Amino acid sequence: MMMAHDSSPGPVALEAETLDAVRKALINYVDAPSQPTPLRDALQRMAGEARDKAMLPEQVLIVLKDIWYTLPGVQAITDPNEQVKLLQRVVTICIKEYYAG
Repeated sequence: MMMAHDSSPGPVALEAETLDAVRKALINYVDAPSQPTPLRDALQRMAGEARDKAMLPEQVLIVLKDIWYTLPGVQAITDPNEQVKLLQRVVTICIKEYYAG
């Protein structure tokens, strides 16, 4: 059976510095969720770079969630509802920053 050639663009990578900034901001956010400003700044940077590189918002969220689930602080949260609540807030901020630019 022949398959159609996939001509979609390959994965676009964000800069390592951007990913590190997001990772650090997420670590701080998990430790102190009432202080989202540094997180917002990091996600704004991530979203701006993603737009510049023509990344789709879904791709940005995949990268964000990949980082999220590797964080020791997230893995240590025993209440799944709390983890979902924190992640939903992060995703909301990221989407707002993506479309704000």
